[in-house]
Amino acid sequence: MPTREQMIATIEGAYTARVAGDVAKMNAIWAEGATYAMEGEAALMARYPTGPTEALAATRRLADLLDADELERIDTIVDGNRVAVQWRARFSKGDRSRVLNLFSRWEFDDAGRVVSLHEYGDTAMIAEMIGG
Repeated sequence: MPTREQMIATIEGAYTARVAGDVAKMNAIWAEGATYAMEGEAALMARYPTGPTEALAATRRLADLLDADELERIDTIVDGNRVAVQWRARFSKGDRSRVLNLFSRWEFDDAGRVVSLHEYGDTAMIAEMIGG
């Protein structure tokens, strides 16, 4: 099982890659069959992957829909192979830019790969930014 430090480093690396626009590096974290879900009102999110869905496709879609300009990890809780992260992010789409407070719940396999990610945020704000 990965250590606390290894899991946090994986998450930080994914966030750094996201801001850099490096989708391939961002997607290097996933285990085979990994899932992603944005928890919230699915009816608002017709263009945004809600899920749970296949993680690689979902994160590619997210990168197409929104640019991540800044990501800051606020707090982290680790329990076994699960990590909960509170973070603040500035996302943009065209001339629109918003700061979102988000919560992510990560689960890792014994090899240190991410098997699932659930994110919780203001889906109404996200939907407004991407146009539904």
